[in-house]
Amino acid sequence: MDKIRYAVVGVGNMGKHHARAAHELPELELVGVVDANLEQGQAIARLYGCEAFTDLGEMVRSCRPQAVSVCVPTSLHERIGLACIELGLNMLMEKPIAGSVEEGERLIDAARQRGVVLMAGHIERYNPAVLKVKEMIDRGDIGKVVSIMARRVGVFPPQIKDANIAVDLAIHDIDVANYLLGETPLRVTSEKRRNHIELREDSVELFLRYSNASAFIQANWITPVKIRKLNITGTDGYIDMDYVNQRILYYKSNYEKYREDPGHVGGYADYVLKYLEPDLTEINVAKREPLKEEILHFLRGVRGEEAIDPAYAIDALRVALEA
Repeated sequence: MDKIRYAVVGVGNMGKHHARAAHELPELELVGVVDANLEQGQAIARLYGCEAFTDLGEMVRSCRPQAVSVCVPTSLHERIGLACIELGLNMLMEKPIAGSVEEGERLIDAARQRGVVLMAGHIERYNPAVLKVKEMIDRGDIGKVVSIMARRVGVFPPQIKDANIAVDLAIHDIDVANYLLGETPLRVTSEKRRNHIELREDSVELFLRYSNASAFIQANWITPVKIRKLNITGTDGYIDMDYVNQRILYYKSNYEKYREDPGHVGGYADYVLKYLEPDLTEINVAKREPLKEEILHFLRGVRGEEAIDPAYAIDALRVALEA
């Protein structure tokens, strides 16, 4: 199968990883990178043996890519995204899909009309541990999901210039909760604060109410240690998952149901659950790089092997903005 000619637009903090992944994936040929900072673009181009440009149109004319990753600041997503679509480029847009729901919907409509693939880069959907947890939930391993708790905290990333904590960070776990439960929340409550940054919030706690479950998400840029955890409670078990280490601990509930009778005249009987020590299993996960898995999924869409509908990115963005 012929390699797909690929380019990366914006090679800053996230874009440089897209360029590396594209270079390492045998399915792709990285042909060019675009960045307003020519020196930065040239440094990445030298690493991976491609050409560097400051102009998107010039890169397309010279390198003829079939698909691109767009990793520019969120405020530029709509403008750069529409330019890529107009040029007929299949596009993997880093999350969030856009700065507003309306901008995201315009991108989706434009891609549909132009007949190009548009996918939003919600990378945790392609984390092997998340995929395994989804499989466990769908199989009923923990019974019915009652609650999800996610923690995504750490120090402030200096490269973040135009997004607040909910849209930049909490949106990952909003999307994961939607994905695991197969629905969007009915109600969103949030508590957000500006602790160290004057212009935008740097910590947020969200409570999402779904039809039969709830999710609590904590995200901040003030915790001095990086934590990426997901805990899921079900009627028959509990899952403790680490995003970074792709490690899953599965606690299977053990309980006995017995009748309790207080013994008084005209007394009553009721069923009571007696909880015993749970069975603990560490679930094996075939560790893979989520970014490469994400790009490979995008490529299957480009080749017509899978249908890609970016509506999930609008769902996550809408909740993040509401928060």
